[in-house]
Amino acid sequence: MRLRQSRFFRSTHLFLLTALLSALPSTLPALELTPSIIQYKASLENGIPINGTATHKLIQLSSKIWRYQFIVDSFFAKINESVYFQWTGEKVIPISYHYKRSGWAVTNRRATLEFNWKEHKVLNDVQGIPWSMVIPNGAVDKLGYQLQMRLDLLTGKKKLVYQVADGGYLKEFSFIRQGEESLQTELGEVTAVIVKKVRSESDQRESTLWFAKELDYLLVKLIQVEADGERYEINLESVQSGDIAH
Repeated sequence: MRLRQSRFFRSTHLFLLTALLSALPSTLPALELTPSIIQYKASLENGIPINGTATHKLIQLSSKIWRYQFIVDSFFAKINESVYFQWTGEKVIPISYHYKRSGWAVTNRRATLEFNWKEHKVLNDVQGIPWSMVIPNGAVDKLGYQLQMRLDLLTGKKKLVYQVADGGYLKEFSFIRQGEESLQTELGEVTAVIVKKVRSESDQRESTLWFAKELDYLLVKLIQVEADGERYEINLESVQSGDIAH
């Protein structure tokens, strides 16, 4: 009798556990993007300090197609970088990437990358020289991975590794969390997650980013130091979100 009762309770427990697990969603709910314009103060120091502005724009063009843009404007140089991508609810899938840099204090540069996901290839055109290369699933561009990293932090991912098509090569960009700190911004004090790019011992460059937890892991500060000591920094100035014109 005890044996039958034991079997009954085990069977009932297994049935309830199976029913509970089947009721849970098999995947996380899709993350919704919000159109936005983020303004930053930008500075560059390489002997002579250079001040300007930097802007991130996220614009929805259709139900699944978005444009993410980064613009730097200063007296000495201008940079316009953008990626058109498809949003799946959890992944940035690049369609085309465009980069243009001009100014009397910098070398002019143009680059375009067209992603062909049917053939898993990307067509590069840098300074008018075209060539193609094979890319794996999940590959992104130099701008799209920055948006993907923010979204990965928002969903709690610990592994921040990205396969990036850059300059005709497929590069692995890895980042590690380095704790948190309180940071004063133009929008008030925030708790910022510090993320640092992993580089080889021979690479003397440093890239550190601060993402505000209260602002859905919005990038609020970035410092990049080149091997020659050149220092580039941006700090959050303003945020506009909602209905943004194309």
